[in-house]
Amino acid sequence: MDEKILKFFKKHKIHINDIKYLLRQENKTCIYMKDGRIVRTFITVKDLYDVLIPYDYLSINKGTVVARNQIDHIENCTYYMRDGLRLEGRKRGAATHKLLNKSLHQDLSKIASTNIRTRFSVLDNMPLAFCVIELIFNQGGTGIDFVFRYCNKELLRLEKLTANDIVDQSFYQVFPDGDRKLLATYTDVAVNGGKCHMHTYSSHIGKNILIKAFQPLENFCACVLIPESEMAE
Repeated sequence: MDEKILKFFKKHKIHINDIKYLLRQENKTCIYMKDGRIVRTFITVKDLYDVLIPYDYLSINKGTVVARNQIDHIENCTYYMRDGLRLEGRKRGAATHKLLNKSLHQDLSKIASTNIRTRFSVLDNMPLAFCVIELIFNQGGTGIDFVFRYCNKELLRLEKLTANDIVDQSFYQVFPDGDRKLLATYTDVAVNGGKCHMHTYSSHIGKNILIKAFQPLENFCACVLIPESEMAE
């Protein structure tokens, strides 16, 4: 994720999945949030869209980007948003709009997330910290980020976070100071399979951690996290 945008999101406490839409207004990009906030910035809509594409956001017109799950339906070139707002999109053929309407409520990422959480729920009370993260791709097919899809109770305890803080959130939004080298290893495991062991320092909890990673499904990486201080006990 772009460092400038990551810092901006952190400063304004913006979680990617809480963005409803982006509108270019009065020479600024206005970020409309689910909590009712409107955050204004000189960062261009295009630069923000490049970050948001993998999270199922659509560019419907120049200067207008919307979250697919915030669209109620599309009529002609008008996008009717769930909060009542109407946004004009670029002209598309009737067949294209029909396909978009049909796909609006088929949120594949949420379906995958639900299946992952159900599959690993047996580990909810496991006494080892465990999580599953999904590799997110952009349109060019390059992995650019990870999103947490499952975390058990021990991981939440270890990281001192709630499920809402971490599940379905970007890895580097949750841990902006996280070890960048981990991303390359997670990518390799998620794409090519296999397993690996890594040692890293977590500034978030102030501990050295042993991470054991493996591929539970294609494009996913599962991790067991063990504080090295606990291994010595």
